[in-house]
Amino acid sequence: MRYSRLSAATAGMIVALVPLALAGCGSTTDPSAAAATPTATASTTSSPSPPPVLVPPTVVLTRFARYSPDAKAITYDTARVPVDADVAVVSAQAAGHTLTVLAVRGLPPNQRFGAHVHSNACGQSAEDAGSHYQHLVDPKQPSVDPAYANPQNEIWLDFTTDASGSAHSESTVNWVFDNRPHKSIVIHETSTETAPGHAGKAGARLACVDL
Repeated sequence: MRYSRLSAATAGMIVALVPLALAGCGSTTDPSAAAATPTATASTTSSPSPPPVLVPPTVVLTRFARYSPDAKAITYDTARVPVDADVAVVSAQAAGHTLTVLAVRGLPPNQRFGAHVHSNACGQSAEDAGSHYQHLVDPKQPSVDPAYANPQNEIWLDFTTDASGSAHSESTVNWVFDNRPHKSIVIHETSTETAPGHAGKAGARLACVDL
């Protein structure tokens, strides 16, 4: 697959920023282990701490296409998310935090979109991606309670395109994914609502990117 220079440059910039962003997320040191370590004395030398182990980031660099089994990014509304529009995603986890960055190019200018991490992979239908991934799962689904449907318990990546149709957004949450599915990012037609009874809603599903 061929990629545009801008998309490649955008993804490269995002990847380069991931370690810097994660560095501010806190130490990976286990507090219980620190408490059990004796205080160094004049006769005791301490070894330098090993560098933190980072989970390799997920990197997606592709273009939107109409549905096919091989498509990595699917548009369901070609007016709002045109075929061949570029998309880049980086998701990285470290120190109990998750950083997700989304960048797009080639969308209509000066428009708002909602975007969230969803549980299932993209499919032929926009609904195939399932519901939002939630760190603490709302027992009542679909979730519209702001206690659960909020940008700290879910990953929200809303963005507004500039005059050239480009945008980027990022989310940092203080948790990491567990073994439940978190397989896609869905782009929606409007910014995400926050009011009780509507929290997490962002209108129709326009496009989907497989992670």
